[in-house]
Amino acid sequence: MSTILDVARIAHVSTATISRVINSPERVRLETRKRVYRAMEVCRYKYNALARSFATRRSHTFGLIVPTITNPIFAESTRGVQDFANEKGYQVILGNSDYQYEKEAKLVETLRERQVEGLIITTTNLKGNILKSLLDDDFPFVLLYSTLRKGPISTVGVDNFLGGYRATEHLIHQNHHRIAMLAGGFYFSDRSFHRWHGYKRCLKDHNIPYDPSLLLQTQYTLLSGRDGIRKLLSLKKPPTAVFCSNDFIALGAMEGARELGFKLPEDLSIVGFDDIQIATFVTPTLTTISQPAYNMGSLGAEILLDHIGKRLYKPVHKILETRLVVRESTAIAPNT
Repeated sequence: MSTILDVARIAHVSTATISRVINSPERVRLETRKRVYRAMEVCRYKYNALARSFATRRSHTFGLIVPTITNPIFAESTRGVQDFANEKGYQVILGNSDYQYEKEAKLVETLRERQVEGLIITTTNLKGNILKSLLDDDFPFVLLYSTLRKGPISTVGVDNFLGGYRATEHLIHQNHHRIAMLAGGFYFSDRSFHRWHGYKRCLKDHNIPYDPSLLLQTQYTLLSGRDGIRKLLSLKKPPTAVFCSNDFIALGAMEGARELGFKLPEDLSIVGFDDIQIATFVTPTLTTISQPAYNMGSLGAEILLDHIGKRLYKPVHKILETRLVVRESTAIAPNT
């Protein structure tokens, strides 16, 4: 069996450097770390990470909890988290809550039992006991995709209100007045709630009366978008445009409208939110609000590691920019 001496000889470094790469990789230059990792592979050198974590109380691992692994927007932020973490010598354990608070609570409990050093969470309940217990225990964690701008919790998110406002204003500039919203359920997504507020405020600012019948809360799925648009288009006075609170809902809505014989965007304009990659590969291509998911994940990981390393003691709140991306799914309102 290979020893640390064998690794040091092949990597042309001291055993102390090998130890630092294993225990505190952030203290070792990247090129040196790569050389040591290559030598460890050549030697098939293994070390007991679990025993080390008990001895040092450092597992160099943290947990990441997302609402769903099926939505590419969370895959993109997960990649940002993992890339930054791996660069700093940390591993990430991923959990999927399915927008269920009970599942989220169980994941937090399980990950803490696995000795993770911190957590990054996209939560379904800002007022639940999960966050309170983490705060009470002074356990490092960061909220991702968060709408909070103050308070005792570090957060990274976007201005969902402004994103909803911009999406609605784009449709108004296309001379639409019957603008509906297909929204993810407010009870499990404060992000959707804030996008709805932006939508409402934009209508008010442009002297368009808010019609509650044009709001439909639904799940964040393709099927929900398809079923939701059918209900909206069956209204006695249907909308000419729809703002969907994520791209999955929007893509489902596009298919549902086509099944009913509507032409896009001639008969109906649709705007999404997220700017997932497939938005540019559908017909028509999807107008949407883009949010920097990868950067959000990377920044969340950086803040968490600063909390873990005691380089950051106070909570920070980062709001990143969204932008409107105009494509083919929106056009001037019909009969105008």
